Parts: sequence; C-alpha cells; structure tokens
Amino acid sequence: MLVIPGEITNCMAALVQRGHKAYAVGGCIRDSLLGVPPGDWDIATSALPQEVLDCLGGEATGLKYGTVTVQGVQVTTFRREGAYSDHRRPDKVEFVGDLETDLARRDFTVNAMAVGMNGTLIDLFDGQEDLTKKLIRAVGNPHIRFMEDALRILRALRFASVLDFALEEETRAALLSSIDTLRFLTKKVTAREVEKLRAGMGAERIMREYAPLIPALDTV
Repeated sequence: MLVIPGEITNCMAALVQRGHKAYAVGGCIRDSLLGVPPGDWDIATSALPQEVLDCLGGEATGLKYGTVTVQGVQVTTFRREGAYSDHRRPDKVEFVGDLETDLARRDFTVNAMAVGMNGTLIDLFDGQEDLTKKLIRAVGNPHIRFMEDALRILRALRFASVLDFALEEETRAALLSSIDTLRFLTKKVTAREVEKLRAGMGAERIMREYAPLIPALDTV
C-alpha cells in the first residue's frame, strides 16, 4: 500500500464524492515504489475538464488534452488518443470513462501504474516487476509507441540513464529502428531531454551504448 500525500488524497476525495473516479498516476507512483520522493503528483480522473474545474477550481492549462492544474497538481481526464501524423502529438483526443484505456496509451510500463484512494496499486502492464528487473519496457507494441511520438525515444534513454536501468530487448530494437523520427523533434526539446539524460546515474553507459546510433546525443 502506498501513502499518498494529504493534498492529493483531498483532491481525489472531492472528485469521488461527486461520483467520479480518481487515481494518482504515472511517475509519482514509479518514484514512490522506488523509495524516491516524487517531484510532483498527477491525478487521472473520469471527470471531464469542466467538471474538474467546477469541483476543484484551478486553471485549464491543457484543455485539448483534458488537463486542469490545481495548486500545482495536474488533473487530467482519462483519454484515448488518435493517430500521430506529426510523430509528436495525437491528432485528436477522446475522453473516456475508464482507467484501463488511459493507462494503455502511456509510454512505458513503469509510468503506467496508478493508485486509488485506498492505496492499492493498479498495475495492468507489470510495471512493478519491470522496476524490480530494472527495465524500461514500452506499453503494448513498442514500435507503435515510438512511431507515435519521437520524444519517447529520448525519454526511454533518459529514464534508463536516470534510473540506471536497461531497455527491454523488444523495446530497444523498436527504438533503434525508429531513430529517423528524431528529426521531428525541435532542438530545444532534444536538448532538454539530453541534458537530463547526461545528469543520470547511468549516463556514461547509455551514451556509450546509444550515442553512435543517435546523432542527437552527439551534436546537442
């Protein structure tokens, strides 16, 4: 059972009391399981953005993608994503009512876990096992995940560096076969990810293993 901060529990409780579902999700769960204090917390909910605003207040900071920011906490409606024609962002987003669909759209298993108000872990893609094995594994088909959003290539390497993990074999193969899509990223986005990668515990290993194959890691 994970302990959720009181302010996060309060947000979730307010949504649940209005008849909505609400869970803490993503990197905050990953870090908590690793014993690392999360830098921030994110909430996923069945409530639509306007319902979140009515219930919690806050500011609509990403209305197209269903995100409302409430005192620094991002509260985002469960969603399903359409095609990614630009290899970066979905062409359309459809709000849905179930957590399972929302978790299935996420990038890596270690980022696709959720916790409800009772502290029980919801782990549909064996993210906790991958944490134990120190693996970065794509959710679903890794080739599709990387072709959807080229940033996931750098995110995979960044997480592998920061956490000192390895890429799961199929995820690694799909990443290497998708590197041409890095050209769809801006220099600013690439530089930001590479800077984080270089600050990680496993940076030397990751740079050695992947820099010859990804020019972005050599030129930024």
